[in-house]
Amino acid sequence: MIRIIITLLLVALSTFEVNVIYTGKPKWILWGNPANIHYDARSHVWINDNPKQEYIFFVMDSQDGRKKHTLPERVPETRRHTIRFNPKPWKHEDLQADIQASLASIAVPNRKLKLINVEHTLNESVAGRAEYRIWPHLGILTVGTVAEQEGWEVTLYDELIEGYADMERIVEPGDVVGLSLVVTGIERGIELARQAKRLGASYVIVGNDSAIFRADQIIRLPDHPVDAVFTSNSLSAVRQFLQTVGEVELTALDIPGVAILPRGFDSSNEPQNILAEREMNRQLLRKGQVTSQDLFLVPNFGLYGKEYWNQVWGNYRSVFGHKHHDPQGVKNAIALFAQGCSRTGHGDVCSYCSIAGVADIRIPSRQYLERLIEAYRTFGINYVFNATDSVYEMRHVAQLLKDIGAFFQEGLEIYGRAWGLAHQPDLIEKWISLTGGRLLINVGMDSGNENILASGVIKSLADGSRVDENRKAVRNVASSGAHLHYSLIFGSPGETRKSCEDSIAFFEWTRSVLGSQLDQCEADVFWLCHGSPASRVFRDYDYATRLASLAGKALARNVWEERFYRHRDSLAIPWECEEAWYECFTSITLSEAQEYIAHVTRAMATHDGAARGRDYAFRPG
Repeated sequence: MIRIIITLLLVALSTFEVNVIYTGKPKWILWGNPANIHYDARSHVWINDNPKQEYIFFVMDSQDGRKKHTLPERVPETRRHTIRFNPKPWKHEDLQADIQASLASIAVPNRKLKLINVEHTLNESVAGRAEYRIWPHLGILTVGTVAEQEGWEVTLYDELIEGYADMERIVEPGDVVGLSLVVTGIERGIELARQAKRLGASYVIVGNDSAIFRADQIIRLPDHPVDAVFTSNSLSAVRQFLQTVGEVELTALDIPGVAILPRGFDSSNEPQNILAEREMNRQLLRKGQVTSQDLFLVPNFGLYGKEYWNQVWGNYRSVFGHKHHDPQGVKNAIALFAQGCSRTGHGDVCSYCSIAGVADIRIPSRQYLERLIEAYRTFGINYVFNATDSVYEMRHVAQLLKDIGAFFQEGLEIYGRAWGLAHQPDLIEKWISLTGGRLLINVGMDSGNENILASGVIKSLADGSRVDENRKAVRNVASSGAHLHYSLIFGSPGETRKSCEDSIAFFEWTRSVLGSQLDQCEADVFWLCHGSPASRVFRDYDYATRLASLAGKALARNVWEERFYRHRDSLAIPWECEEAWYECFTSITLSEAQEYIAHVTRAMATHDGAARGRDYAFRPG
């Protein structure tokens, strides 16, 4: 009955046209020299290019230590709405379009939030069986917990565990639909956003890494399938949005970390952007708009149903059960013990890193960790994967966990760096002491060749041999009794057959040293992702020529424009850019890289005690 009433109301409303008129006036006054102010018609904003007071914030220039202004002031154009009666012949396609437009103009949520973790490449058949992930999604669980605290009715759907979402079954008119978008889900996510709008969603919002790095590109899509992009990991932004959405015009919302209109710049993990974002976060902290504990929230595990958890645990046991004392009793989940990567103190990030907020380092309070550990213990979780990047080196976090009596009977998985494992081996024992014996450390070692580690992926700016560092890290893991999961890349800038063979030799050496303590070595191509420092290649010709020179090649400007520059605003990087990467910046072919990867995969398939890579599982039964 409710659906019929809503449909009739929408039919009536759809006889009126709601038009948005841009007034040609900024929402507020821009100060400064008019010569420095220009209008961006595509974004409907005024931009103040005055290099002095009108800039939002500044960073310290790494070369001379002086203050350097960064982002200019941006003022949106004022809009007003007109409504007029539109008597016209009814057609089915017209009715559907008008209903969608009417829903958008009403934009009053029903206080129901449908959160979907989107994945494009899941459930692909391997040997006639479908693959599923083995970890529950912490992101939508955390956002859902915030929404529940704000009085919303919350539904979670995780495509990585439950298969592709049936939007017609999930979405109802008036819902707010939230989509979690990473590299492998962004294009499908936009299609789901369009479908949600057709089904009557009042708003579609998106977040996670790819949404953050492609915010402007998403907002500028001509059919506007997405209403708001969350451009940070801030839970305060989520809370403020849920408190105010539907009460005011969307464009009137002014929430740090939420983009409604294009911002005129792309976020990325390039050093200058990281330093600018760090300064912006400091200003928000000083103004009290966020807190240092903004990212930490104890999740409500009950938002996922019992069937979901049983599926997660079943998937995990099918892959890693043989690694545990109680294979059928292990219950796994992801946790967040801290935020950020310990490498990023000076804006230094691995060239392939496309993790948003990786340089926003936050240490939680003791009270948060106490509540968090108690929640996991009460729910029966006995094996935890801490999603904090390079938490291994965060000595204070390990000590806090020890002080509050945290203990994970079936074990703990953490991220680390070869540098930390090599230079701070005592921390291995500190982390092991929190477990019933099983500690798995996940490390990106990337190569067994010195030149690649120094100038290709640039593993560290510190002095010394990176290969020796990798080897020392492996020896320290071996002597401690911990387990290692590490990765190799075949296709970094300057890669040659010789450097690939060096990586294969390093791989075989790790197998001999670690034995059954080597859970997995994952080999892969160099994935070029928007937001990574390497994505600078899409905009900066000089940077691209420097990468080409590492392979002893020259790169003509017209070739660069055709192979990279024209794809700078793509949502996801097309495969042809991956092919171009190898042709322009390495001395191996993509097929040769895949042959080396296949060698590692075959070897690990027969390695004693190894587990399958990529955290995938065949669905049991």
